[in-house]
Amino acid sequence: MPPQLKSAAGDLRSVGFELEYSGIALKKSAAVLLKAVGGHVEVVNPYHYKIEDTPYGTFTLILDFQFLVESGLSKWLHTIGLDHALEPHVIDGIERFIADLSEAVVPYEVSTPPLPIDRLEIIEEIKEALRAHGAMGTRADPFYAFGFHINPEAAKISVDEILNTLRAFFVLYDELIEMIKPDMTRRLTPYIDPFDEAYMRLLLDDEYNPTMPQLIDDYLEYNPTRNRALDLLPLFAHIDMDRVMRKMAGEKISPRPTYHYRLSNSRVDEPQWHTWEAWNSWVIVESLAADKEALCRFCAEYLDILDSPFSIFMKDEWKQKVHSWLKNLS
Repeated sequence: MPPQLKSAAGDLRSVGFELEYSGIALKKSAAVLLKAVGGHVEVVNPYHYKIEDTPYGTFTLILDFQFLVESGLSKWLHTIGLDHALEPHVIDGIERFIADLSEAVVPYEVSTPPLPIDRLEIIEEIKEALRAHGAMGTRADPFYAFGFHINPEAAKISVDEILNTLRAFFVLYDELIEMIKPDMTRRLTPYIDPFDEAYMRLLLDDEYNPTMPQLIDDYLEYNPTRNRALDLLPLFAHIDMDRVMRKMAGEKISPRPTYHYRLSNSRVDEPQWHTWEAWNSWVIVESLAADKEALCRFCAEYLDILDSPFSIFMKDEWKQKVHSWLKNLS
């Protein structure tokens, strides 16, 4: 469990999950999920299912291709005034053709509602149910770049809380990579790009003391993209949607009071892999963010490494210091 179990409002924090996979069509996936969490199925369209009225809220299942999920061809024809140019069965056939081509590289995705932090075993149960029915993960095909994303509710929406979380993520990044071992296909794609050194230097400097608007503006200046291993656009959009969208016009960003931690592989087909491994790596980030003394020390030392022409020779000593802190943490 992370250091903070409750939000600033005093409620138990929640965590959402997004698990990408292949190998099971959406209709069958919906049946698997229905058995695991209850509720009933609503078919929005052939590429978008909902499992509603569960004890936890609404789960969604999609083919992760926005054009299809949003009935893109129909919308496009409507936009250009050609609603009736094609018969519905022709539109369906074209979309099915697009889907068939897409399914070779585009994953299916199950998204949970915000789950209580003391009921996170639900995502493990879903993973196991999908695995038992043939779901395939990142390592099943060289072209798969499937991820397991975690959306932990921010314990407190404040500059210090967000800044310290980012700083902790920066200094632990190499350790997280070693723990999680993101698949090479995922690392070669832009989906989990690391933060630029210039941005890390800005935030790690102990004289950096921004207001919330400045923190958001600086993030957008250096990171005008959703493709970061730790994506803060949903959180910043929740705080100030207009400010974010002025920079990110045209992007589809869902505002929510959460971090979007994207580093982990989806190893849904591997019985030895468990979802709590990725979750525990996030808990380490929150634990360092809450340890102000250690965080301050690590930030200064990490800046020294970035400044040194001999940084490559300092990595082993740095790793030992991080491991020593982790040992005390456990």
